[in-house]
Amino acid sequence: MAKIGFVGTGNMGRVVIQRLLAAGHEVTAYNRTREKALAVEKAGARLVDTPGEVVHGADFVFVSVTNDEASKQVWLGPGGILAAEAPRSVRMIECSTLSHDWVLELSGEVTARGYRYIDCPVAGRPDAAEKGELRIFFGGPKEDLEALRPMLETFSRKIFHFGPVGAGTGYKLIYNLLGVVQVAAVAEAMVQCEAAGIDLHAAAEGFAIGYTGSRHTIEHSARMAEGKRNQPVGFPVSGRLKDALYWLRLAQKLHRQARTGEAAASGFQQMVDIGMGGLNDSELIDALREIAKRG
Repeated sequence: MAKIGFVGTGNMGRVVIQRLLAAGHEVTAYNRTREKALAVEKAGARLVDTPGEVVHGADFVFVSVTNDEASKQVWLGPGGILAAEAPRSVRMIECSTLSHDWVLELSGEVTARGYRYIDCPVAGRPDAAEKGELRIFFGGPKEDLEALRPMLETFSRKIFHFGPVGAGTGYKLIYNLLGVVQVAAVAEAMVQCEAAGIDLHAAAEGFAIGYTGSRHTIEHSARMAEGKRNQPVGFPVSGRLKDALYWLRLAQKLHRQARTGEAAASGFQQMVDIGMGGLNDSELIDALREIAKRG
């Protein structure tokens, strides 16, 4: 069994750590807010006070944090991962959804110190992680994938190897952008049905059984029809917007059109601007209602 250092015990990191522990791996964990790490301590992880401490004695170091800023802090900040001394054999794995530019820069920082960097974002929500059903978008050498496979398979059902470092993150941003576009389109369609006097439950059922019935359409139109609010947050609007903005930077770098993505991002930006950024993405319909009221 492997000795694993893990930084980030939020909704996703917590579940992944619990899966690793259940598989018999030894985990040392760090989270900026210690109280949010108590669940993994109870499950058997050892908690430490700085990101760099997870490196000591580790064969693998995983990171799962919110955004570029958090990633920079835990890797390069005071007491960060790269401030610690570690065997050159350790593999360092970034599972967060980050900007493509930062992933390439971070890879350079890690490899310059003699370590192996692996680009390994995941797709799916914490409930999928609990079932071991995440999808993994891997960027790095095949030998690193094979070394990691026993651990990755504890919390995933499919591993995609997209190529070198950066390819995993590039695909994850494109993948998430497709989700951003679909959720924004569903919210606009549902609020227009409402304005036209169409029953939202009937509208959601119609969307679900037709060619429009992607998983995003089915789940989000049903939630919008039910009108549930203040539910546990599965994917916050701020996260949707962050992913879309990272993707737009990648599209610009690739010199490709981004009109659909720009339009979808602007919808979520409106939601953030009116103070709803911490809500579930399905509550975009409420933001559109509020915007319509304001004229």
